[in-house]
Amino acid sequence: MSKTGIQQVFLVLAGVGIVLALYFFGDTKTRPVAEAKGPMQGGEMPNRTSTMSFDKLLELASGTLTKEQKDSVALLQKLADKSSANEKVKSLENLANLWARTQNLIVSAHYFEEAAKLDSTKDKWKTAGDYYFVGLQNTGDTAAKLFAGQRSFECYAAASRFDTSDTKLKVLEAVSLIDGVGNVMSGVLLLKEVEKTDPDNELMNVTLGRLAIVSGQYPKAITRLERTIKLYPKNTEAYFHLGEAYRATGQKNEAIKMFEKCKELEKSPSFQKQLDEYINQIKN
Repeated sequence: MSKTGIQQVFLVLAGVGIVLALYFFGDTKTRPVAEAKGPMQGGEMPNRTSTMSFDKLLELASGTLTKEQKDSVALLQKLADKSSANEKVKSLENLANLWARTQNLIVSAHYFEEAAKLDSTKDKWKTAGDYYFVGLQNTGDTAAKLFAGQRSFECYAAASRFDTSDTKLKVLEAVSLIDGVGNVMSGVLLLKEVEKTDPDNELMNVTLGRLAIVSGQYPKAITRLERTIKLYPKNTEAYFHLGEAYRATGQKNEAIKMFEKCKELEKSPSFQKQLDEYINQIKN
C-alpha cells in the first residue's frame, strides 16, 4: 500500500462501523451472498455508480497540461486513432504512459484498459487496474474516486479470470470496492474468502486491521496487526494503524513505539512531520 493510502488513514464511508460490526459479530453462516449488495466473483458492477464520465475526466485532466504536453498528447492520440490493428495496443500504451508522466493516473489507466480490451491478458488487465487503484488513492474528487474504484475493480476482476487462484488480485478487488466504491460488505466478504486460503496475505491483513479500527474493534485490530508486523516488518501502514489502535486503547508507550517505527520506515518528509505531531500529542 502506498504512503498516500496511509495518510488518508480512515475511510469516509457512511455507516461503516455498523456494517462491519454486523459482519464480524453477526451470524453470517447462513447469510445469502445477495445480501451483500455487491459482486463476489466474476466482475459484476456494484450498485453505486459514478456521475463522472471519462470524457469529463479527460476534459479536467487536459486543463492541467502545459502547451507542450497538450501537443504531445494530441500527437499520440492521432497516432493511436490511425494505428492498424497490430499497432493499436502499443499506441494506446504509449498514450497511457504519457498521461502517467503528467500525473493524470486515472486517464492513463483508461488507455491501459483500452489496450487490455484489444490484447486481453492477465498482466494487461492488472496494469490497468493498478493505475486506476493508485489514481483513486491520489484524487480528492469524490466522483473521480468512485469512477476509478469501479474501473479498478472491473480490471482486477478481468485479470482474476485468467488465474482464479491469485489471492493478491482478489484482495485488490476488495480494496477497490471498499476504498473506491464504498461497498464495504462486499469488500469484507472477499477479504474473508481470501483469508481462508491465504491467511498470511499482507494487504488483506492490513486492510482488515484498518477496518477493525474504523469500527472500534481495537482488540481485533491489535491482534491482527501485531501478527502482520511480525510477518512483514517493513509494512509502514501496519505500524501506523497498530499505533492508532494502541493509542485508542490507552497504550501510549506502545503507540509511540509504533509511530516511531513508522517514521523510521517512512520516506516522506511531510508524513514524518505528521508522525512527529502524533507522537507529541500522545506525550503531552
